[in-house]
Amino acid sequence: MQTREIARISDQYQQGLWPQFLESIEINGLRGWSGQTINFNFPVVAIAGENGSGKSTVLKSIACAYENVEKNKTYYPSTFFISTHWDTIEGVTLSYRIRQGTSTHSFSFKKNAKWSYPEKRYKRDVYIFDISRTLPLDATAGYAKIAKQATGEIANNQISEEYRNWLSYILHREYKNARFAKPDVDNKKEIGLLEREFGEISQFHQGAGEDTTLDLVQALQSIPNNSLLIIDEVEASLHPKAQRRLIRFLLWFSRQKRVQIILSTHSPYVLQELPKEARILLHPSPTGINVVYGISPEFAMSRLDEDDQPELQLFVEDKSSEVMIREIIRSTDITDDIIRRLSFIDVGPANVVRLLGALAINKKLPYKALGVLDGDCDESPGCIKLPGDSAPEIVVFKGLKEKNWGNLPERFGMGAGNLFTVLEEVMLEPDHHTWTRIVGDKLRTSSNSVWETMVKEWVQICLADDYKESICTVIKDMLV
Repeated sequence: MQTREIARISDQYQQGLWPQFLESIEINGLRGWSGQTINFNFPVVAIAGENGSGKSTVLKSIACAYENVEKNKTYYPSTFFISTHWDTIEGVTLSYRIRQGTSTHSFSFKKNAKWSYPEKRYKRDVYIFDISRTLPLDATAGYAKIAKQATGEIANNQISEEYRNWLSYILHREYKNARFAKPDVDNKKEIGLLEREFGEISQFHQGAGEDTTLDLVQALQSIPNNSLLIIDEVEASLHPKAQRRLIRFLLWFSRQKRVQIILSTHSPYVLQELPKEARILLHPSPTGINVVYGISPEFAMSRLDEDDQPELQLFVEDKSSEVMIREIIRSTDITDDIIRRLSFIDVGPANVVRLLGALAINKKLPYKALGVLDGDCDESPGCIKLPGDSAPEIVVFKGLKEKNWGNLPERFGMGAGNLFTVLEEVMLEPDHHTWTRIVGDKLRTSSNSVWETMVKEWVQICLADDYKESICTVIKDMLV
């Protein structure tokens, strides 16, 4: 994750330096949507979800929010959502909240017999790129003729050096030149050309990743400031490293031009390059579509509704919390009976755990689940809390220190004096998230190994038996 670039965008956004911004959309009566709202809390947002979860519906609805500056390029709901012999589109409301300068405006489009629009539609440049851009050029209408009959060029459009350098960065190969040529047989179509060490190659012979990325970079080069950019399946045709680099480019591009970008994705690599406020999951359930914010990439990509699911999902904030609750359960006499029936899912921050716990207790998820909050969190429906009143690392380190570090010297296989010095010094660090990593570096082992070793000892000598039993009782009752 490019934390510096993200911090710069966040600063701009918090200072109100984005004069045009789509803040939210509410969809009611359309393809399983029943009034859910999606809020956009960062200039670059990725919407994840399984096929059929509603991502395309959201993106198409977003594209209709504004009247395009070039009016003939305006998108309308009637274009995307048409009634057919098999589909009836009626009783639909699309509601938007947008920011224009210092003013916020709310308005709706409605469809009963026909679509109705507000008297005033706000203008903005809107661009949408969908998966159709991944078609090979020779499979696109009109281009086969060009490939066979073109004998020259009548125009040439260069990609700037700055954007060509980004293209080279994304695809991890050096391009000496990048341009689009108009062939002499059809001046309305352009052919992209890339120059490499062996010469120039056209889009008829480029790889799919080169082809689609070249098209995207060319389009973005000319997009006006403050536009709205929508990209469906942004990772199409790119390998994981290229996906990461593309998102880094889009973050830079967004900051440079104050362009709001809304993506859909099936890729954890895309999500890993974005901050938690930029990740949204559409999670279908028997009662409708749930909108979950701030999810971890791992949770977004997990296949939670497959037939082979365990009997109970435990939603935890991170790996530290997962290790703690797992070791608490293992410390009881009924370990084997419980552990094999559970699945531990790291879902992200406490607000995500709370939301999923609430959805589970209200039977809005297609499986049994329970949230597990860290000890420094308030009680919440559908959740249990880990012991203590602080983050897991603080609870474990302080608890073991009070017990003179227990049997850790034996567990780590080193002298008590040196180990205790390392452990007590690391507790002076203000960021407790770094403690196990620092200890691991000094002991020449992994952070995960340090944490698991310490939690096992803490559970054994610091945690009361009645607490262990109470946790297991809650979990056992949910497995009935």
